[in-house]
Amino acid sequence: MTTIQKDPKSRADQRGASVWTARLKPAPILIATVALFLLSWAIAPGSVSRSSIDSLLPFAAILAIAAIGQTLVVMLKGIDLSVPGMMTLAALVSTQFAAKNSDNVPLALAVVAIIAVVVGLVNGLVIAVFAVTPLVATLAMNALLLGAALAYSGGTPTRAPESVSSFALDKTLGISNTVWLSIILVVVVALATKRTVWGRRLVAVGANEASAKVAGIRVISLKVSGYVAAALCYSGAGVLLAGYISTPNTNVGNQYLLPAIAAVVVGGTALNGGRGKILGTALGALFLSQLTQLVLSLGAPSSTQLLIQAAVIAVAVGLQSLNTPGLRALVPLRLRNQRT
Repeated sequence: MTTIQKDPKSRADQRGASVWTARLKPAPILIATVALFLLSWAIAPGSVSRSSIDSLLPFAAILAIAAIGQTLVVMLKGIDLSVPGMMTLAALVSTQFAAKNSDNVPLALAVVAIIAVVVGLVNGLVIAVFAVTPLVATLAMNALLLGAALAYSGGTPTRAPESVSSFALDKTLGISNTVWLSIILVVVVALATKRTVWGRRLVAVGANEASAKVAGIRVISLKVSGYVAAALCYSGAGVLLAGYISTPNTNVGNQYLLPAIAAVVVGGTALNGGRGKILGTALGALFLSQLTQLVLSLGAPSSTQLLIQAAVIAVAVGLQSLNTPGLRALVPLRLRNQRT
């Protein structure tokens, strides 16, 4: 029997072609988002009108900013439940501190950034040094932040400074400034996670912490930096939300915890750590925002949003599990080698 030897060059060409095919293949979340907008146009045209899109995009952008921070934590094989507390405290501090200091917005933003860095440091150190489960550590931090927000504000909302509200509400080139900020953040974080040493080490630690230690990566400092970056994202989202709604209350961040996690999962980032999909997360935020708007436009009660978000997370996690090596190993070998 004669054997046909393949040219190594042809095999290399085939591998190269397959790589380019994989890169050009549309992401599932992109297809799902386009399909959702088409469905919305068919059954509820009002949900995709110009005015509806104008009101949708800023909130989707704020969700995307918070979800990007969550993505960084998930890439480290963690989860951050301090999103509501950090967003609420940032919103209240940015408004009340500025009001008490002659509307000194730069100083208020600096204070918010310092608080976010401290929160990220505490979260990262407790998790990385003391080996506390991220779920427990960040849940406790969330309770602490909400308590601090209530104590600081006294439960009384304060109007956001005029400059902050104007920036959040104004448009540049016909697009909300809030949306432009989220686009810039998506590009910066995507490049940072893919093109920088910090990003590659972040992926390495999330994929296999033990191997990362052997490779000489400072795991503790890397984890801490990830949680600090995440807290800064949450605080930025909180400040923008305060500016957009003008008068934030003590519950302003509560509605962003589940959607932020859902956007990460729907966007294609696996919960078991490793490489993340920043652009996918942003698209996931847009998908969830439009899905909520569609549901409300059809007359469904607001409580239905939580049920839909939970269902979306369950479906996305289920679809991710179909691609895990453990599940693929259950497929009989003879079915995978039918061509031999």
